[in-house]
Amino acid sequence: MYRNYQNLPYIHWNAQTVLVSVLALFIYTGNFLIAGTIWFILLKDYGAKIEWKETLRIISVSQFGKYLPGNIGQHVGRVVLANEKEVPIITTLQTLFIESAILAIAGISISVLGFFFYSFQSFHDSRIVIIQLIVLALVALFLPKFFFFIVNRYAKGRLLKFTGGVQLRIPKLFALIQVSVLYIITFFNIGIVLDLIAKNIFEYPDSNIFLLTTAFAWSWILGYLTPGAPAGLGIREAIIVASLSSQYEPGIAIGLSVILRFITTIGDGAVFLIASYYKKIHQTLK
Repeated sequence: MYRNYQNLPYIHWNAQTVLVSVLALFIYTGNFLIAGTIWFILLKDYGAKIEWKETLRIISVSQFGKYLPGNIGQHVGRVVLANEKEVPIITTLQTLFIESAILAIAGISISVLGFFFYSFQSFHDSRIVIIQLIVLALVALFLPKFFFFIVNRYAKGRLLKFTGGVQLRIPKLFALIQVSVLYIITFFNIGIVLDLIAKNIFEYPDSNIFLLTTAFAWSWILGYLTPGAPAGLGIREAIIVASLSSQYEPGIAIGLSVILRFITTIGDGAVFLIASYYKKIHQTLK
């Protein structure tokens, strides 16, 4: 990346590029609305009593914790904030476990399809990558049910003491389908953001939304699974550049990864501040 940094195309900042940047930022922050809806669907399935606007606020505040080392800050924050709204800790933990599994399956599914449709020259043998992704998807698919079964059966005493008699379970099928579709939409939203940047800021002539969605999904998986990388920092950018090298010039590929990082960071910060301000105003009105 450093070697090709000097090849970054010159960006002609004008009304159009600024407008496109703002639009890309709005599309990205729209994923927070989807994330809040996903969590609301799962919480309702588990019987939690909480309003949609509260799930959105908690998601918006806690998500900024992903920039802390370890990739767990956002999860810890959500558990703490949800508990303040009388959502049982065990319920929040179950939703986090299910969310992670479905998100991984959605991202892997998009990645596998992308490897079938596109030739990623930076990866010497796509077949090995596809097999590894399929294995990872199967693990994500069956791990929650297996884990819940083991805990319910062999740790029943401690479980009942911790949960107050509620057994761990998988959400209903309809809820799982809703969540899966919404997560796929979030990945494609990022693909749309990257396509907007490529066409309007770097003046790339063709639209490649699915290719860009695949590159992001693949980079997200590796960034998410890399321990200690805050928000996949560095890992995600490197994978995006490697994935797009067969379609885009190195400078454009690097530019896409850098601008996407700027957009996601600014979006995360803006949503965090708005949600925090909303909480402050809400408490003042009370």
